[in-house]
Amino acid sequence: MIAILILLVLFLLVLISWLILVKDCKTFNIPGPRPLPLFGNGLLFITKSRDFLPLLHRLKEEYGNAYRVHLLHTAYVVLSHPKYMEGILSSTEIITKGYSYYFLRPWLGDGLLTSTGHRWRTMRKFLTSAFHFNILQNFLPVFLKNEKILIKKLQNYTDGKPFDAFPIIALTALDNVTESIMGVSFDAQSNSETKYVKAIESLSKILSLRMRNPFIGEDPIFNLLPYKKVQDEATEILHSHTREVINMRRKELEKSNITNFNENSSLGIKNKHAFLDLLLLSKVDGKQISDEHVREEVDTFLFEGHDTTSSGICFALYCLSKHPEIQEKILEEQKIIIGENLDRDPIYMEVQQMKYLELVIKESLRIYPSVPLIERLVTKDTEIDGLKIRKDTSVIVNFFEMHRNPELYDNPMEFRPERFETSSPTAKNAFSWLAFSAGPRNCIGQKFAMMEMKVTIASIIKNFVVLPEDVQDIGLCAELILRSDTGVKLKLRPRDKKY
Repeated sequence: MIAILILLVLFLLVLISWLILVKDCKTFNIPGPRPLPLFGNGLLFITKSRDFLPLLHRLKEEYGNAYRVHLLHTAYVVLSHPKYMEGILSSTEIITKGYSYYFLRPWLGDGLLTSTGHRWRTMRKFLTSAFHFNILQNFLPVFLKNEKILIKKLQNYTDGKPFDAFPIIALTALDNVTESIMGVSFDAQSNSETKYVKAIESLSKILSLRMRNPFIGEDPIFNLLPYKKVQDEATEILHSHTREVINMRRKELEKSNITNFNENSSLGIKNKHAFLDLLLLSKVDGKQISDEHVREEVDTFLFEGHDTTSSGICFALYCLSKHPEIQEKILEEQKIIIGENLDRDPIYMEVQQMKYLELVIKESLRIYPSVPLIERLVTKDTEIDGLKIRKDTSVIVNFFEMHRNPELYDNPMEFRPERFETSSPTAKNAFSWLAFSAGPRNCIGQKFAMMEMKVTIASIIKNFVVLPEDVQDIGLCAELILRSDTGVKLKLRPRDKKY
């Protein structure tokens, strides 16, 4: 009798779930795979990390540039064409991040990446001044100093054997962001076993797993798994690091008897530590920013300011390793700008003049965007270029797929920096290249990132010939940022300094 009751309850649950999903699918005029009762399309997404982007590609090939999936009973719409992305990203109303960003909150709280509404608008406007071009100029000596340490480290890898560039570049990027934006030096490059970078890597894997696997993502299940302990330990390492950064800078300000932030003083717009000082010394809505709020914003920028640029630099070097002729063009541009003595440090204006190098970076970010996917929550019934998207739907914007679309880029997997010359007809739509996103929630630090990538890549090319690894399987993974599960493997040969 009990068994019959259990079966009857299960049957009713399956039936109700099926009816709800069928009804929900009819609220969209967007195709997609048929959902199963209870699971939706969730079973499709129980994949390895390296299989996730290919899965999205297969679904795009079958259903087009806009398709719908259900993870359990939660509806998602995946977009991979600029005509749809423009409506989402340029909107001043669709600014709330999607459901997947919930998993970031134990780490980043309500920082600029995850917040919305009044808090996001206030902090976005408030922090924009910390990336004024006058301040960016003050970051250049930091980048140059850390680039020299990197070059010295890379000299240990000129034995012709392949090595994974990512962890090495990540330490350089971490030193750059902590010392420039935060005003504190941790000298991570001298400590290759830094817990911070390792914690970021393990946390990224867990968070991306929760984002793509709806079963592990659910809190009641996740909290019972070993992943929960690893997440908590990694989060504590990251929070401790951040609090240490904040406390070190606070002590420096107290020692100097500085109690307020004045834009017109040397502490203000000309201050290379303006980001952290803004948070520590200013008031928002008439109130001092709480320590926890400062921690959330600093955690957000430490993550976004080092992990994304690490990915960008590594995949640019990976592309260059296959194209020695493009490395030579970069070198020629360096000679024109800096002169025959390429050991001389460039000044800020000279970095701005590295236009060909900028084309190289844009092209590598097209094929390998540092942030391959983002997500927005539609908070009211919306229509975008004919697509009807109902309220409470999460929209996934697939930059990775769009950047490789042959309708937008001829021979899209060919690495050709000249695509981005102003005379080139490549840009058929202003939203066809979105490495730094677009609209009101575009990347606030994109000029910072571009300058850092230019300085680092130029220095590596001036000192080494970058060579490819023999094995070509790179195993791309969307783990918050674009990574390789086999590592970004390169080989180096010292460059003849006669040039």
